[in-house]
Amino acid sequence: MKNGTMIEPKQNALLCLATDGFHKVSYTDWGSLDSQKIAICVHGVSRNGRDFDYLARALAADGYRVICPDMPGRGKSDWLPLALDYNMPLMATILTTFINVFPSDELLWIGTSMGGLLGMLMASRANTPIKKLILNDVGPHLNAEPLKKIVQYLSLMPTFKTRDLAKHFLSQILAPFGVKTDEHLDHLTTYSFFVNDQGEYQLAYDPKILSTFQAEEANLWPFWEPIECPILILRGKNSEILTKETAMKMLEKPHVALAEFEGVAHAPALMDDEQIMTIIQWLKK
Repeated sequence: MKNGTMIEPKQNALLCLATDGFHKVSYTDWGSLDSQKIAICVHGVSRNGRDFDYLARALAADGYRVICPDMPGRGKSDWLPLALDYNMPLMATILTTFINVFPSDELLWIGTSMGGLLGMLMASRANTPIKKLILNDVGPHLNAEPLKKIVQYLSLMPTFKTRDLAKHFLSQILAPFGVKTDEHLDHLTTYSFFVNDQGEYQLAYDPKILSTFQAEEANLWPFWEPIECPILILRGKNSEILTKETAMKMLEKPHVALAEFEGVAHAPALMDDEQIMTIIQWLKK
């Protein structure tokens, strides 16, 4: 640590309550411990908080303390014994714990896919502490077909005897994210797998997370309409999850901006300079 700023993140955990008891929810903690500017970054359904490392480092350099949880059943967090506990209301309750542990008058929420839906839910509530919201390739209308594709590939759950085989598989799965460099792919490989008891590389999420995944058309406009804070929408130009039509309708709300990225579908990885600087510049406006 130097002048209160961590060059690399601190790994820590909170105890959060589920139906059957308390469970460890891991998180990475970037930036100055004294900063009053807090950013909470929440990942997609099968991902984890280390997806935000490149963005978190840039935000920390810009004065933010950045908290990136691994939601239960992902990354280094505990797997929940009860499959039905992997539901959005319980995930929101767990994230409320993070908001209370890291209070801020300038709370920034950055959510990819599932994390964006949770951000919309929480930003729509009365007395929300969220002052700025960044939604990464998700919106208030979800079509069923692309969600079914997500369920199909998340259900595969293969294991791999070598890191190289695991990395090759991940490169295919994450191709829509627009991951452009071997460095970025190596980073994602490191945090997307763990070595199981058989010495094989296994994806770092609990297969039971799919038990509450709704692969059907969703109308979330009632959560969208009450949100009053400034919003930045990030969209992969090839995305089927956040369609162009939905994004344009979202722009009808005041204080909403849209940034789109070429050659990317669902969801922008938030690792390359263009995507990171888009976020930094929007925050400075």
